[in-house]
Amino acid sequence: YFDDSFVRLILGDSYVNETINNIENGDPTAIYKSGSEIGTFLGITINNIRVAILAYALGAVISIGTAWVLFNNGVMLGAFFTFFYDRDLLFVASKSIWLHGTIEISVIVIAGCAGFVMGNSILFPKTYSRMVSFVKGAKDGLKIMISTLPFFIIAGFIEGFITRYSNMPIWLAMTIIFSSLALIVFYYIIYPIQL
Repeated sequence: YFDDSFVRLILGDSYVNETINNIENGDPTAIYKSGSEIGTFLGITINNIRVAILAYALGAVISIGTAWVLFNNGVMLGAFFTFFYDRDLLFVASKSIWLHGTIEISVIVIAGCAGFVMGNSILFPKTYSRMVSFVKGAKDGLKIMISTLPFFIIAGFIEGFITRYSNMPIWLAMTIIFSSLALIVFYYIIYPIQL
C-alpha cells in the first residue's frame, strides 16, 4: 500500500503506464476497450483456462503449488484494486472488473479447490493407500476442474464483448454482476445440495 513501485513489480510498467495515461484521459478502464472483441475473448479465455489447469495440476505437489498459484493471483488482484483505490477510482474499476471478474475469479478459486482436493488426497489418505487416495483425489479434482471450463468461456465472452462498454448504466452493470454471482452460487452451492 505504501510502496508505489510494488504495483509495477506485480502488473508491469507498461500496464501501469498505460492505465495512468487512461486515467489522465478520463477513461480509467480503457485498457479493456483495446484490441478486437474476438481476440480479447480468445486470449483471455485461453489464459484463464491455462491458469486453472496450472492451479489444478500443481495440487499434485501436496497442495503447495495450488496455494502458490492462488496466492499469486490474489496479490495481482489486490495490487490492481489498491492501484485504483489510491486514485479514488475503486468504484469505477470495480464496476468494470467485476462484470467478468465475478465468474472469472470465482472459477479460478474453484479450480484451486480442485487442486487442493488432489493434493490433500496425498496428505490425508484416510484408510486408503496413498496411491489409491491420490488417484481418487485426482479424479474428483478433475471433475471439479472440468466443470469450470464453460464458466471460463462465459467470463471470456463477457470480458471480450461486454466489459469494453463499462460506461453502461450502473443498474445494467449490477444486473450482470449479480446474475453472474447467482449463477456461480447456484451451480457450485445450491445445485450440489439439491443433488
